Amino acid sequence: MAKRKNILFILSDQQRFDTVSAYGKNDICKTPNIDRLAQDGMKFCNAFTPSAICSPARASLISGLFPHKHGVIDNFTDLHEDIPLLAEQMRDAGYYCGYAGKWHISPTRKPTECGFEDGKEFMGYGFPGSGVFKSLKFAEGPENGKNYYRDYLQENDLYPVDVSETFMGNNPALQIQEMYAKHDGPVESTIEYFVAQETCRLLDKTKDDDRPFFIWTNFWGPHSPSIVPEPYFSMYDPKDIKEHPSYCETFEGKPYGHYLTEKMWGLGDYGWEGFAQIAARYYGHCTMIDDMVGMIVRKLKEMGEFENTIIVYTADHGDCLGAHKLIEKGAFTYDEIYRIPMVVHGAGHKDNDSFVYLHELMPTALEIAGTSPSKPVDGESILPLMMGEQASNGRTEVFGEYHNHFYVARQRMVRDNRYQFTFNESERGELYDFEKDPYQLHNVCYDPEYADIKREYMDKMEKHMEELGDPALRWFKRIREFY
Repeated sequence: MAKRKNILFILSDQQRFDTVSAYGKNDICKTPNIDRLAQDGMKFCNAFTPSAICSPARASLISGLFPHKHGVIDNFTDLHEDIPLLAEQMRDAGYYCGYAGKWHISPTRKPTECGFEDGKEFMGYGFPGSGVFKSLKFAEGPENGKNYYRDYLQENDLYPVDVSETFMGNNPALQIQEMYAKHDGPVESTIEYFVAQETCRLLDKTKDDDRPFFIWTNFWGPHSPSIVPEPYFSMYDPKDIKEHPSYCETFEGKPYGHYLTEKMWGLGDYGWEGFAQIAARYYGHCTMIDDMVGMIVRKLKEMGEFENTIIVYTADHGDCLGAHKLIEKGAFTYDEIYRIPMVVHGAGHKDNDSFVYLHELMPTALEIAGTSPSKPVDGESILPLMMGEQASNGRTEVFGEYHNHFYVARQRMVRDNRYQFTFNESERGELYDFEKDPYQLHNVCYDPEYADIKREYMDKMEKHMEELGDPALRWFKRIREFY
C-alpha cells in the first residue's frame, strides 16, 4: 500500500496577499521560492480568512470553525473545551504531528495539549525577540518565561544579538511597538531562521517513523515589528514603492473607529514616505521568509519526501500597510486584511478562482489523511479544487467576522466579486461597489441609488448568520430595517 501523503502547512503572520509575487499584483516584492511552488503546483486566487485577527484565524484553522463557534473571538479568549482539533484527529488517523514557531491560539493549552507530539511552546503572544534584543521596546515575550529562541542563539554561539535603526509612530501613548528594526546579527540569528531550523528538526524526527507526517510551521513575520538583517533590510528602496491608491482616504462616511485607529498608530505625520519605509522592510521580511521556505523545501528534497508532501503556504490574515492610511488590522473589512495568499504544491497544477476559506484547510488535511472531521465544521474540504477535480465549489460569496482587537465592535462582512456589505453593530454600515470603487474608498451604504443592492446583501448576510448560528443575528434582525 502506498504511503499516504505528508502534509506541511506553512503559515506566515499578517502577510498581505499581493506580497507573494506569484500572484502578479506587486512588481517589487519578490518571493521566488514560493513562486516555484505555485508554478509547479497551484494557487487559490480568492482565499479569505474568516477573521482578520491572529488568534481567531489560527483557531479557525485548527478547528474548521468560525470564531464565534470555537470561542477564540480575540487574542485573549480561549478555545471551547469540546472542540475537536486538527492535530488530534490527524494523530488518530495515524499521522506524526509536529509544530514549529508561533502558537498564539490558546492562552492555556500548549501545542502538545492540542494534539501535537512535538512543539516548543511560546505562550501568550510569545514574540521571541522580546527580552532578547535589548534595544527593542516591543515587550510581548513568551508568558511562560521559557524562550527557546534564546536557547537556540546560545547553543549556536549567536548570542547576544541586538537591533538598531528602529522606527515607530509618534503617538506618545503608543511608544511600545516598533514598526521595524534592523537585525544586527547574521541571518542565522534571526527568528525566521530559528523557525525554519525547528521545522527541519521536526522533519529529522520523522525519518525513523513509519507514519506520514503533518507539520505546521508558523513564522512570526512579516507582522510588525519587521526585524530583518542585511541584505533584506536594504533590499527594497522605499522610493520605488508607489503610494497605495487608497492612501487618499479621508474617512468621510466611514465608521469613526477607522479614524481613531489611524490616529492611534501615529503614522499620519510621516505621510506616504513613512509608510514606504515600513513597506520596504516588510517586503524584505517577506523575501527573508521566502528564503526560509526554500530551506525547508531543500530539506524535504534531501530526505526524498518532497514529491510525497503536500505543501500549503498561506497566512492568518493580511496587513493594510498604508491602504486607507492604516497599518496592520482591526475593525475594518478591507481586502488588504481579509484576502490571503494560498499556494499549494504536491496536489494539482491548475489555479482556482473559487471563494475558499483558511479554515477549510482543516477538513482538507483530514481528507488527505483518509478521514473526515469527527464533528461538523464550517465549510468543506478543498482538496478536489486543489487536485483540479472540480473547477468550482459553487460558492458565490464569503462571510467574515470581527469581535474585538483594540476595541469591542462586533462586525460582520459578506462580499462577492461585485459588492461588499459590512454590518458594524453600533456604527454606520458599509457598502462598496467593486466595479466602480475597487479600493473601497466610497461607502454607498446610505446612497438611495443602492437601496435595493443594500437590501439584497443584508439578506445574504442574514442567511449566513442563520446558518452559522451567529449570536449577532438577534440584534441584526431587530435593527436592519433602520440600519
